[in-house]
Amino acid sequence: MSSLIQTSGRESYSAISVINHWITVLLVMAMLILGLLASAAPDSAEDFIMSVHVSLGFFVFWFVLWRAAYRVHQGFPPTQGQTPWQRQLAWWVHRLVLGLLVLQVFTGPLYLFTENEGVNVFGWFTVLIPLESLAFIHEPVEVLHVITGLYVLPALLLLHIVGAFHYFWHRRSVTPAELGE
Repeated sequence: MSSLIQTSGRESYSAISVINHWITVLLVMAMLILGLLASAAPDSAEDFIMSVHVSLGFFVFWFVLWRAAYRVHQGFPPTQGQTPWQRQLAWWVHRLVLGLLVLQVFTGPLYLFTENEGVNVFGWFTVLIPLESLAFIHEPVEVLHVITGLYVLPALLLLHIVGAFHYFWHRRSVTPAELGE
């Protein structure tokens, strides 16, 4: 089973791969925006913004795990690029983005659990795994989550976006609808 299909003599992503990609884009953008807002918000607003970030993060956790498992199961498609270094860079960026998304969805709850805090999902229910015995990893995990979320992932995502536009711009004339392929 492949995540690529042949259309008009060229390969493109399957519908489920395209849907997975764009749902991931929306969820990750929401999480990044909430994380950035919380980091710059006054204390009075930070708690509310973080509660939304954590609540949404519960659903992002499951979707990112599905997305990563699907991609690993289907395999990564051949990388695009005009030169070997572009293809190598695309290869690394795709894998790093996916790997760091998995890292984010684990480090977020982990740094809550190590303080005996749960993931409160919009007040509907709370998920708590009591890991206070691992409190010594709380600070490193929090720093890893914040640095990756505020700096590393946005930089890689920007590189991914620039690469995608470069590929589509130099491939041939492309319509906006094809950007999702």
